[in-house]
Amino acid sequence: MKWKNGWLSRVLPLFGDNMANNVVLEKDYANFGRSLFILLLILVLTPLSIISGLSHYQYKQLLQKEELTQLVLDIEQAESTIERFVSKLQSIIRFVGSADRYEELLSPDKLEALFARLQREYPDFADIEIIDSQGKQKSYIGPYQLVGYDHTEQQWYQEVLSRGVYISHVFSGYRQVPHFVIAVSRKHPDLEGSWVLRVTIDGRTLQRYVDTISTTSVADIYMIDANSVAQTQPRKFGKLGQVSRFHVPQQVHYDLSKIFPKHDGIVQKDAMVSVRETDQGQEVLRVVVALKDTPWHLVMVKEVYTHGNAWFFFQLRLFFILFSCIIIAVLVILKLSTSITSYIRECDRKREHFLAEAENASKLASIGQLAAGVAHEINNPLSIINQKAGLVEDYFDMTGSFQYKEEMQDALDGIQDSVLRCKTITHRLLGFARHTDVQTEEIEINVLLREVVAFLAKEATYNQISIDFDLDDTIHEIFSDRSQLQQVFLNIVNNAVDAIGKDGQILLSSSKIDQDTIEVKITDTGEGMSADVQRRIFDPFFTTKETGKGTGLGLSISYGILKKLGGTIKVQSEIGKGTIFVITLPVKHD
Repeated sequence: MKWKNGWLSRVLPLFGDNMANNVVLEKDYANFGRSLFILLLILVLTPLSIISGLSHYQYKQLLQKEELTQLVLDIEQAESTIERFVSKLQSIIRFVGSADRYEELLSPDKLEALFARLQREYPDFADIEIIDSQGKQKSYIGPYQLVGYDHTEQQWYQEVLSRGVYISHVFSGYRQVPHFVIAVSRKHPDLEGSWVLRVTIDGRTLQRYVDTISTTSVADIYMIDANSVAQTQPRKFGKLGQVSRFHVPQQVHYDLSKIFPKHDGIVQKDAMVSVRETDQGQEVLRVVVALKDTPWHLVMVKEVYTHGNAWFFFQLRLFFILFSCIIIAVLVILKLSTSITSYIRECDRKREHFLAEAENASKLASIGQLAAGVAHEINNPLSIINQKAGLVEDYFDMTGSFQYKEEMQDALDGIQDSVLRCKTITHRLLGFARHTDVQTEEIEINVLLREVVAFLAKEATYNQISIDFDLDDTIHEIFSDRSQLQQVFLNIVNNAVDAIGKDGQILLSSSKIDQDTIEVKITDTGEGMSADVQRRIFDPFFTTKETGKGTGLGLSISYGILKKLGGTIKVQSEIGKGTIFVITLPVKHD
């Protein structure tokens, strides 16, 4: 088998030139099937792997964007809630510290009554302090004895005078209780300068607000100051009053400006999202946003998408689908490559069979022409011999008795018998050369088979060979040449007797293939034939019998007769397991 030059001939192995060597040929078929399997598997798995990789990447991008979208929305909602709370506290303190209420606030009784009302509304208000324009404490209500304290040199005092409002970070101070301060400055109604209202608020207020805005979509939420000191109690990643620490990986995986274009509607403000690592090596998303008009930053920490159920089940489903597709592809491709290889093997086998039949037909035609010529050439002298022998015999009849007449008569009879035998042989040669016409008549094939066996019954019985029948009674008549079919069946059964020798069995069976075709099988328990012998048994003058016991024309003539009658003959044999000749015949020969 030759391949045209191209990429396929470089991928798939070529078949060797030695097509007659079955071992080498089967090895070539095995190599071809293996290479075809690998090629088809690569062609299927390559796009499947690309599609799986793209699906993995696209879903990863989708989860990242969904994750960051939800995180940014959560931090914005939390930011808005805290800022509204702080703005509300500032509004209350500004209202309490109105410029026209300075004198009222200096009265201890009125200040105490005001503080009581505020505490009923906001229990976390710890104390209230009034500071004059000189920075001296003028009035105080709270749990501590603070009288005449001078705040002039403190930084917060300078900031509240310059900015009008001041919010401190959460600290413990000498109270040893976390708290923060909100202070507002007002113009003195009668004097130059500004007085200050300073309110201390328990730090648990911030903690409660943070707890109310906690969401299940994040692992932790808390507040820090500019130095990353926790202002509220983190649930997992840090402690109150301590620096919140994370390890920063070498690469930050998320860039909000690229993930959220402006038209997406995500208000990013100054939120900073980064990938961090905990002390346990777990990667988390950390988003930090500054709270407006406060010294605080709001922090949200979320486990990355790789720790979520959606990502886990997606990878599980993707792996299952990919694994299932690979298994199915391997099984289908294996079956396909095996089928293609078997189809090519069968095509090659049929091609070799057709070539052998064509070669055999060519041999038969050539030998047939030679046999016809030889038969005609022999028939002429045989006719003369037969004529002269008859003339001599006539003379013998007209002549009286003389010495050796009886011996000469026997010699004449031998000459005539030999001439008759030669005529029979030449007749067969002419039949082999297809010069004998087909005489179609109605035949009962089962009866014909029994008649043929009757000719060899004595020889079979002598050699202890049993001849059995398995005939289909539904087969009635066929239309063919009786004498030529007798010749075919007699030749095959005779060969079966010779192949068995002694102690064996011959089985003749008939069956109907369809309405137009019947089949006859002749099975023997002889020694069987090798594959090489099977390929040559229909060749003219090929025989496995001893010299003098066969001419090698029997099966060749039978093959030619069956072809002429529109039938076929095939052989199935194996060394040590006997031989089966399968003959098919048309019900009606045209």
